[in-house]
Amino acid sequence: MNAVREAWGRPHRHSGTGIRRLSRTVFECRIGLDQRLAFVFIATPPELVFFFLGTHDEIQSLLRSLR
Repeated sequence: MNAVREAWGRPHRHSGTGIRRLSRTVFECRIGLDQRLAFVFIATPPELVFFFLGTHDEIQSLLRSLR
């Protein structure tokens, strides 16, 4: 989480943390080979809210259930 916080807003550093936009408001970052951490960015006050840890498939299932 600290690596994502430090890389947020610095696109050249995103590649190291694997930050990807999954939907308009949801992002993910890599944690090792199999794990992903899902989060949202809230603009006011600026904060990153981490809400789910799982595999790529689990995060995709979560996103489908939120639609």
